[in-house]
Amino acid sequence: MAKKVVFCNCGAKLIGSDRLADISAFLIQKGYPFTEISDLCGCSVDRQQDTREIFIPENEYLIIACYPRGVKLLLEKCSIDHKSLKLEYLNFRESSNIQIFNSIQTFFANTPGSTGISRLDYNCEWPSWYPVVDYSRCNSCGQCSDFCLFGVYEKIDNKVVVVNPKGCKFNCPACARICPQIAIIFPKYDHGGAISGSDTIDEMAEQQRQNHDIDTILGSNIYKALEIRKAKRQSIIRSTAMQKAIAERENALAEKSENQ
Repeated sequence: MAKKVVFCNCGAKLIGSDRLADISAFLIQKGYPFTEISDLCGCSVDRQQDTREIFIPENEYLIIACYPRGVKLLLEKCSIDHKSLKLEYLNFRESSNIQIFNSIQTFFANTPGSTGISRLDYNCEWPSWYPVVDYSRCNSCGQCSDFCLFGVYEKIDNKVVVVNPKGCKFNCPACARICPQIAIIFPKYDHGGAISGSDTIDEMAEQQRQNHDIDTILGSNIYKALEIRKAKRQSIIRSTAMQKAIAERENALAEKSENQ
């Protein structure tokens, strides 16, 4: 059995680049084995297999990233059974670098020295802004799906699923703000709290916040507003499909003309 740090370099820059560089330098200086993931959110969509291969069941891992609640959902998105692995979590949003360094040294205490550095890069221009669903809280009401205009969600077998993460509008967490179960997390949401994936949720404060957000975003008649948005989303989908069909037709006509 070996121990290893898995460190997210935070593509959203939720903590400063100097802090991230200091954490990497500390791990290198101490000779601790670690894998640096340039953006766990992006890799959880586009490099799922590579992310899975980081975790070996017999090893122990200290994951340095965002809120553990959100990180666990990102791992699940990669089909990683985090409950069966030996994982510890360290939230760099709420820990100083000194606290992180001390936790790393405690993690490796009495462990035979070993070195090894690897890196998993995510180089896509997409900012990897998208929601993940906490199914321990979700009741599949579908309100998020009805609200979203961009086809991010679908309801499959009575379960709301994020099917189109790249369709999500950058820096828009509105579906999370109106979720009645506080079940939607945007790991890159930079204001903290339940929407960011905080493990500690003030249910009363969140309910008050949600009531205000619903009034602001949807108005007094929630169901009518959702129906209007649902119809608008369907109109957008039809318009997109029509534009695609027209483009395909024009390409076909152009090819036919060239062959004559």
